[in-house]
Amino acid sequence: MLHEVLDGRHLTKVEFQHELPKLQDRLLDAQFVLRKDPKRAVAVIVTGIPGAGRSEVVNELLGWLDPKFVTTYGFGAPNDVERQRPAMWRYWRVMPPRGRIAVLHAGWYEDFLSGSVLDPGRPATIVRREVDRIRSLERMLVADGVAVVKVHLHVGPELQRRRLRKLRSDKRTHWRVTREDLWEAAHYRRVERVMEHCLEVTEQPAAPWHLVDGTDRQHRALEVGKVLLAGIEGRIARPRNRAEAIGRIAASRARKFAKLPTSHRGARVAEEDYESGLEELQGRLALLSRRHRFAKHSVVVAFEGMDAGGKGGAIRRIAAALDARQYRVVPISAPSAEEIARPYLWRFWFHLPPRGNYTIFDRSWYGRVLVERVRGFAAKTDWQRAYEEINEFERELAEHQVIVAKFWMSVSLDEQLARFKERDRNPLKRFKVDREDWINRESWSAYQRAAREMLARTDTAHAPWTVVPADDKRYARLLVLRRLCERIESVLG
Repeated sequence: MLHEVLDGRHLTKVEFQHELPKLQDRLLDAQFVLRKDPKRAVAVIVTGIPGAGRSEVVNELLGWLDPKFVTTYGFGAPNDVERQRPAMWRYWRVMPPRGRIAVLHAGWYEDFLSGSVLDPGRPATIVRREVDRIRSLERMLVADGVAVVKVHLHVGPELQRRRLRKLRSDKRTHWRVTREDLWEAAHYRRVERVMEHCLEVTEQPAAPWHLVDGTDRQHRALEVGKVLLAGIEGRIARPRNRAEAIGRIAASRARKFAKLPTSHRGARVAEEDYESGLEELQGRLALLSRRHRFAKHSVVVAFEGMDAGGKGGAIRRIAAALDARQYRVVPISAPSAEEIARPYLWRFWFHLPPRGNYTIFDRSWYGRVLVERVRGFAAKTDWQRAYEEINEFERELAEHQVIVAKFWMSVSLDEQLARFKERDRNPLKRFKVDREDWINRESWSAYQRAAREMLARTDTAHAPWTVVPADDKRYARLLVLRRLCERIESVLG
């Protein structure tokens, strides 16, 4: 497949100088329009065989665009901070905000290509999972308004060797040729087969590949520039409909949560039993967090539930059992301007804990299928696709040894009203209830329907939900601690 790209096309210097100003002018105009667009960004992925001119192309693009609104990123082996998080974490962090362009040298294909080249015997299950992860990420980005422009540069083996020899022979450029480049040149056919397979399995309508012959530098530069122009202008091939771009919405499984608990009868704990139970469970959690095996894991705890459901009280009892250096509580409210400018899950990826640590989310990524759905803050297509994106996100966490525990704090309508009134009367608690809480209460039935669907569609073996009857605060706090301990124990053994 790749050898067919090598068509031998060349441009004279005169032809190049004739075409370049027109292309550059159109690129700058398109970039100016993009800068004013509140819904779109562009992520450019440039891959290529060593010697095909990947770095030169990126430098040329930067010279043609307004550099203030373009950021470039290169990725080598993960550093210590990156190894502490899921594989895609380092790429998610650099996603461009709306109106800007990010150029990524190989991007999320770096790990896949290097791993497949160096270890051709990798298990097929691992390869398929890497492909699934890439395809899911790109669909999600496109659905969130990020145009994914993918360019692969190719040259033949003889030209590759000549270019590498020339670079190595010049003391000003010899540093550009790495040992990995020389190894790949010596195993050209093997590398080519891996790249052909990569291009084939990651081709999709939402993010197509563009193959460019790197033989002639001038022709190469113009072709890549034209691809980028199409991406900025939104002319990259689009699927026939939105649903195809965002992936199939998974069908609901058996409705384990067809009805949320409402009566809460029997879910009561006496004060003396609560104190002894609290001490026992907090001690249990503290010891689990100090086990030798725990250092290979991290914990993400997500709290959702109706307003006044007792999330804050449960979080404080968890925190009291942990070393203050070991956890972080992240309260989630309306997104900031910086967060709105990026894909939806960006702000949650940003807070993922390193190994041996906890992140506790007071409200979470489930806001898209709860408050944003009920209050109309998200379009129907956005919250519908969110189930699949959330499941993929949590699957990635689990694959990186992140223990995920999710709690839905279920409070009855009468108990919620009583707590609202008590907070209004208490000067120390008045900050806990505001106008938005009363508005949400008016949509009680809609929230219950949304919660049932959320629980049914996102309850998985690697990220299970616990529904907590929370009319009795003591009962709820003990149950949260117990289930969290059990969740950690199920992973640690």
